[in-house]
Amino acid sequence: MPSAITHMNTVVDGRSVWIAGGFKDGYPGKAINEVWKYDVDKNTFMAAPSLPEPRAGGGLALVGRRLHYFGGLKKDRDTDSADHWVLDLDATGSAAKWKSAAAMPAPRNQFGTVTHQGKIYAIGGQFHHDSRSGKPALDQTRVDIYDPATDSWNSGPALPRPHSHAENSTFLHNGRIIVIGGLSVNRVETVVWELSAAGTWSQYGKLPIPLIGPAARLINGRLVVAGGAPREFDPQSAVWAQTLSQ
Repeated sequence: MPSAITHMNTVVDGRSVWIAGGFKDGYPGKAINEVWKYDVDKNTFMAAPSLPEPRAGGGLALVGRRLHYFGGLKKDRDTDSADHWVLDLDATGSAAKWKSAAAMPAPRNQFGTVTHQGKIYAIGGQFHHDSRSGKPALDQTRVDIYDPATDSWNSGPALPRPHSHAENSTFLHNGRIIVIGGLSVNRVETVVWELSAAGTWSQYGKLPIPLIGPAARLINGRLVVAGGAPREFDPQSAVWAQTLSQ
């Protein structure tokens, strides 16, 4: 990668991968406004239009040809932002820039993000960051749903318990939203949560060990979970895979 970055999400667009914002330059790092587009076939990174301001731990989602960035932390690494910006991926020249959209109703960071049926889901997350060091995390059960057609947010089904730090292990499978591992008020999770098409959360399964911040996706019908940490500052390298039932 052109920069060593944490606290960012990724979005796949065909044969391209988009990365926006994050903390850079080691621990604790500084929030940045960098946006990168990775070309899978050429194995190259290209700089894209920067975010209007530095952000880290926000949500990144693609609806149609528009990339959305919302929420996350400001430069002080602690203040949650309500800003919501949209980039038209087909725009060129001076038109290729981020524009404002409806603000996030409950600004927070390190939440899961999923695009489902043309809408964006912001799942869980936490309030504040550095000011909570050594204190119980302010994890949230809240789920907010953004509708690009009306440029508005509505409340979704709340999580069974407060939850954060599953940004890269939250995804869509057969109309269901899957959330794997993460953090619940300083307790690292083993639970795999599922939001059914009917809008009800339930426990789908359990991880072999508790994991905060793993990467998880479906690959050829198998659920693959990699990395993460059983404790907040102790990353591990194991990978688990299991066939995911329909």
